[in-house]
Amino acid sequence: MWGYEMGVCKALTRFLCKLLRNKVLPTSVALSLVSAVGVAQPQFDDFLGGFDSRLGWSWLVPRNNPLNTFDSTRVSFLSDALRITAQTGTLYQNFNSIRNLPSLSVPALRGAWSIETRVRLQRNGLSRAYLQAGLVLLRDADNYFNLHLVYLPEQNNWLSVSGGHEQNGVYQWAGLNGIVWNPSEGDTVRLMIRYEPDTGRVRFFYDREDGAYWREMSGSPRPLSDFPSLQAVAQQGGQIGLYVDTAGGVGSPAPVATFDYLQILNDCHPADVNQDGAVDDTDLLQVLFSFGVQRCNQPADVNRDGRADDTDLLQVLFAFGQR
Repeated sequence: MWGYEMGVCKALTRFLCKLLRNKVLPTSVALSLVSAVGVAQPQFDDFLGGFDSRLGWSWLVPRNNPLNTFDSTRVSFLSDALRITAQTGTLYQNFNSIRNLPSLSVPALRGAWSIETRVRLQRNGLSRAYLQAGLVLLRDADNYFNLHLVYLPEQNNWLSVSGGHEQNGVYQWAGLNGIVWNPSEGDTVRLMIRYEPDTGRVRFFYDREDGAYWREMSGSPRPLSDFPSLQAVAQQGGQIGLYVDTAGGVGSPAPVATFDYLQILNDCHPADVNQDGAVDDTDLLQVLFSFGVQRCNQPADVNRDGRADDTDLLQVLFAFGQR
C-alpha cells in the first residue's frame, strides 16, 4: 500500500510541475501562494476523544527510565480533554522516572513563537507535596524547562504558578511565580510561554479564568539565555509536552491532571506541514492524505481556508526543498 501511495504522490507531483511549466495556473492561485509565505503554522490538539494522529504524539523521553513513559491504566480521553492520573515518578534531578509524558517533536522555533495549554489539577488525597502539572520543553530528562500549576504545601496546599529548569541534571527554580489562591476559588489555569524576537526575551503568562485574563508572572520577561534548556529547544529543536508530577507525595485517591488542549504557534514555513524543518515529500503526502477534509487548525490546510485541497498541494510544491 505504501508503494502505491508514493507512486500516486510522485505522479501528482509530476502533473502539478507540468502545470507550472506550462503556466496554466490561475492568477488567484498564484497570488494565494505568495500571500501565504511567512504565515505562522499552528500545531493544535484539543484532544477530541484522543490524540490527533496527524501530529505525531510520542510517550518517549530520552534518558528517562522507562524510555516509554506510557501507562495505559492512568491515561484516558474525555470528549474534549486528556486526563492523566498521577503516579510515582519525576524528572527531578537524577530520578528521571516520569510517567505519562506525551510530547510533540519540533524543529527549531522561528519568529515570535508561543506555547499554550489549559490544565486542571485536582489534588484529591495526595499528602503535602509540590504537586504540579503543566508544560514541559525538553531535549531529554536531564535538560528541560517547565511551567506549571502547583500546590504549595507550606501554604496550606493553596495554588500558584511557577517554573523550573534543569541543565545536565541540575534543577533550579526559574524565578517565576504568580499570586497564591485557595483551590476552592478554582483549580484550572491557562499557561503560556511567548518569545519576542525583537528583544530576545521570553515572557510567561497565566490566566485563572477569573475575569482578569492573562497575568504576567513575577520574574517575567527574561532573556531566553537565562534558561539554557529552553533556549536549546527553541534554537535546535526538541520536544514540547504535558506532564503531571507528584513531587514525592503519596495518598489515595491519586491526583488527576486534565488538559484541554496544546497549542504551538511558530513562524515556520507554512508549507512545512509536519514542522520537521524542511518542505519535502512527507509534507506532500500529508496534504494528499488529508485531501478534501474540512476542519479548522489542521496542518494540511496550508493556506488556512478551512479545507485541504489542490491549493495547499501547490503551496507545498512551490516551497519544495525550503527550510
